[in-house]
Amino acid sequence: MRFRKAVLLGFLLLLIPVIALSRSPVQRSTNGIIAFLTDWGSRDWYVGAVKGVALSIFPEATLIDITHEIPPFELEEGAGTLWFSSKEFPSGTVFVAVVDPGVGTERRPIVVHTEDDKFFIGPDNGLFTYIMLDFGVKAVYHITNIEFMRPPISHTFHGRDIFTPTAANLAAGRRVTEVGPEIHDYIMFDVEAAYVENGIALGEIMNHDLYGNLRSNITRQHVDSLGLAFGDRIRITIEGKTIETVFVNTYGDVPVGDFLTYLASTDLLAIAINWGNAREFFGAEIGSKVILEKLD
Repeated sequence: MRFRKAVLLGFLLLLIPVIALSRSPVQRSTNGIIAFLTDWGSRDWYVGAVKGVALSIFPEATLIDITHEIPPFELEEGAGTLWFSSKEFPSGTVFVAVVDPGVGTERRPIVVHTEDDKFFIGPDNGLFTYIMLDFGVKAVYHITNIEFMRPPISHTFHGRDIFTPTAANLAAGRRVTEVGPEIHDYIMFDVEAAYVENGIALGEIMNHDLYGNLRSNITRQHVDSLGLAFGDRIRITIEGKTIETVFVNTYGDVPVGDFLTYLASTDLLAIAINWGNAREFFGAEIGSKVILEKLD
């Protein structure tokens, strides 16, 4: 009996390092998913390196690529793409988002814990503006705890040495409050909300895709307040160019080559050309002003 107790004690001692490394799903506030969004592209070794770091720390992690094709340094596009995609992930997901022209400078590495219990890790440069506005913020932390990093810390690859190790540790079950002090002076873009005035909706372009479709910050609520219905004629002005088009459900509702407007899957008003490129036509960029008017 004494021998059996000794064997059992030895077995339990062997389990201690495993338990310390990764809490069970019941104990974790995260779900084991780490999702990546960057402007690194897929040509170089950066994406592979950060995935290797994540799996070295937490081998059971589920790694998801949202995209690595954000145009270099385009913070606003990264912020919009992160917002659109992260809505679809479950609570407990950890996101590594890196569009970071200020890497190696005094800008801070942070974790944003949102009201829906998602965790966003990356640079404090405004990249998390839209998710904070939409999801709400429980707390924002400055990552200072070296235990959450991969030393030696490079000046040019914080994605590998700070952001991803922090994400993997959180996904494995470490508490977000351990990463460093809570902060309140984090950076957000100066976002101008869309509005309706005198029967005209005014907004701006938030995002454009591979096809040249433009997504504005004019919402379903703004569209409803204008009383727009399927088939209504409207006037759109972007970058000084004005066109008349129709409000429909999808591209095939108009002939090839025609303009259209519709509510995209994001519930935001989109402007497109069926089998064409609306971005090129208007010369539009993120932040371009949009004026929408319903025609009689």
